[in-house]
Amino acid sequence: MTHAYLSAYIPAFPKPRQMKREPVAVKVFADGREQCNIKTTEGNAEYHRRKWLMWERQGRRCCLEGFLPECPGALRSADCTFEHEHGRTAGHRDDRIELPDGTWINGACHSVCNGLKGSRKIPYSAAIQMRMARESVK
Repeated sequence: MTHAYLSAYIPAFPKPRQMKREPVAVKVFADGREQCNIKTTEGNAEYHRRKWLMWERQGRRCCLEGFLPECPGALRSADCTFEHEHGRTAGHRDDRIELPDGTWINGACHSVCNGLKGSRKIPYSAAIQMRMARESVK
């Protein structure tokens, strides 16, 4: 047998690294976190859809408005980036925009604001949700 033949050979009971898997668009973890696989077309589209939904629900305002003095407030869709409320490493990020109980998490913000925030946790989702509820009552 040649080496080229051995590399293409798949045994009857292959090891996990030898099995071909289709990448999923959104991976759901046991703890409920979701991560969009932005390397796939479907995952990237879902990531941008969630970003757009957050932008709309925030009234087209930056989620860090009022928390960062440099933030201009109004947010254009072209300047919009996905902001993770809990600044975690990429391996533990949570791309959900709403928890099962209806609580908002994450937001849409300016890329400059996202960089200024860094990895700090700022509880902006609860503040935005309360502000939107007050505005809807008026």
